[in-house]
Amino acid sequence: MFDKNLTKPIPLLQAEALEGRLRKDHEKMPEIKNNIKILKSGYNGEKEINYQLGQIPPHKYHIFHDLRLPVGEAFFQIDVLLLSPTILINLDGKNHSGKITIEKNQMIQEAYDTREIYENPISQINRHKILLKNWIEHNQLPPVFMDNLVCFSRSSTEILITPGYREAENKICKSHDLIRKIEELEMYHKKIWVSEKDILKISSLLLKAHTPKREDILKLFKIPESDIINGVQCPECLVAPMIYHRHKWICNTCKFISKDAHIKAIYDYFLIFKPWFTNCEIRNFLNISSPRAVGYLLSFLNLPRLGYTSDTVYHQPKLFP
Repeated sequence: MFDKNLTKPIPLLQAEALEGRLRKDHEKMPEIKNNIKILKSGYNGEKEINYQLGQIPPHKYHIFHDLRLPVGEAFFQIDVLLLSPTILINLDGKNHSGKITIEKNQMIQEAYDTREIYENPISQINRHKILLKNWIEHNQLPPVFMDNLVCFSRSSTEILITPGYREAENKICKSHDLIRKIEELEMYHKKIWVSEKDILKISSLLLKAHTPKREDILKLFKIPESDIINGVQCPECLVAPMIYHRHKWICNTCKFISKDAHIKAIYDYFLIFKPWFTNCEIRNFLNISSPRAVGYLLSFLNLPRLGYTSDTVYHQPKLFP
């Protein structure tokens, strides 16, 4: 079963929110669009792997997508983790296209008349295995046998492995062959290492330790706050700002009326600026003059909050869309 489902990455949500809050002719727009394209490609690859994993009987594994766990002052990322009483599988997804050559010291991608050099994915996933083992020991969790797989999600990708590189031959597969590779690992590793009770404890700690990656998106693209278009955008024509009147949002351009158009604007604020705000800050962003009106709108969102005065701080919810 999926203990942590696949969701759209926050950096992708941030880039999309930023794109929608800038002029179409903004000088940074090509760079932002290219970033969105790259992030979407990776996410689409994860969806393909998620589809394959969804065909595994749910009682066999606890499955975690996109775990980001602390190691000292830094973090390490695990694309997919599969946990059962007999094995813990660390799965790394790749969505590269073209011709991929796997050598012991590097991975070479040749596509569209370009040649790029990357870290050998076997070296990468072995490093993550060590970090995960250390994390398990640090948290005093029961040991479990660990193994690795690297899965390329594009069926059209050509993969060439250096002759004699047995580890890569055993650990690299395409998504359509993923279930068979997992079953191979199951056949060789049947010793029970942990109980279902232990698995639930491990799952709880993994979810608690997970720290989603978040970019300082304005700093990343070197965009001043003054370039961001404020106001509630019309869901129909995307023009901002809409006018708030008697608990309704009215678009002066297309005359569309909405009761909840402000919700997307609030999420845009969380994604572009910071994951919290005061009544005054969101009031300025929404172009509403009345603190009471903003308080009324926020009361329906049940956002985590700290304080109950004019200095109340509202926080981004954990289950972020």
